[in-house]
Amino acid sequence: MTKKISIKDIAKELNISITTVSFVINGKSEEMGISLATTNRVNELIIEWGFNPNSAARILRTGKSKTIGLIIEDIGNYFFGNIAKIIEVEASKKGYNVFFSSTDNSDIRAKDLIQKMKNSSVDGMIITPTKGLADDIKLLEKQNVPFVLLDRLIPDIDANHVILNNYKGAFDLTNHLIKNGYQQIGFISIFSDLSQMDEREKGFVDALAKDGKTILDETMLKVRFDLSGKEIVFAIEKYLKKNPQLDALFFATNYLGVYGLEALQNANKKIPKDIAVVSFDDNDLFRLYTPSITVAAQPIHDIAVEAINLLLNIIHDGDKKNNPEGIVLDPELIERNSSPKKKTMLMVD
Repeated sequence: MTKKISIKDIAKELNISITTVSFVINGKSEEMGISLATTNRVNELIIEWGFNPNSAARILRTGKSKTIGLIIEDIGNYFFGNIAKIIEVEASKKGYNVFFSSTDNSDIRAKDLIQKMKNSSVDGMIITPTKGLADDIKLLEKQNVPFVLLDRLIPDIDANHVILNNYKGAFDLTNHLIKNGYQQIGFISIFSDLSQMDEREKGFVDALAKDGKTILDETMLKVRFDLSGKEIVFAIEKYLKKNPQLDALFFATNYLGVYGLEALQNANKKIPKDIAVVSFDDNDLFRLYTPSITVAAQPIHDIAVEAINLLLNIIHDGDKKNNPEGIVLDPELIERNSSPKKKTMLMVD
């Protein structure tokens, strides 16, 4: 069987009561007058199905499995990988295990993972929702399954969530470039209907507008999420050739920033002499690169801790499901060597 086995499944298969299965699992067959034949049938099915009786017994006693599900976009991504690691550590401190999986931003996979988590009897879920997950989230609410949305929201759904103030991070990062004297700023992002990407673009555009600037279509590049790294690098190189007037680049995600550094090297563009660079979200490479890259860094530790604590509070206090709480954290602007003041840069030259 592919789904997580429960006591109920064992009982149904053998046409006996859940209580009888529980007594067998807890070694009380003789005490409760359960026949040897029934006891053997239960034990044989447990072995055949790979059933975990310790977990099942705990669920029966407490109503809790002491496990949570974590459904994120990409476990290999710097941000999500670190989020998962911290959540696992923090959950362990509270006696919980974590099952985590990646959606790769696929609605189909996200829906399947939610169902699998429910079949596994998790006590609750932390979910980075994909665009088409609204109906599934509403169903979780209807079924009273504790959950917390992470990193992004779903329009018109009031749910417990922990997100970043993406607008402020992008606004501050753009304003940093403007204050340092950069006039022709390019914006590189992905095609996306996700809330956080919309907010980053809006923060960028509004910061320019506040300074009396507008962005032209040709100075904004968007690439598809499913492009390979090589294809993204090529697209950025082509974009740079079309826009030689740019004196700064804003990368809306860290992985685009990493590919952007490669594209700039291929185009023989020197940072910051020829062009300044900033990126939304930090990366180890950005700290180690020469010159180091200015970023709007997400408070990864705080996001992870707030998410797991909020979920556990919901699990232990059912009323919190009916009174959703929203936690919004601000990113940190970390000024590094890739975007100095222009006059300072000229003095150095």
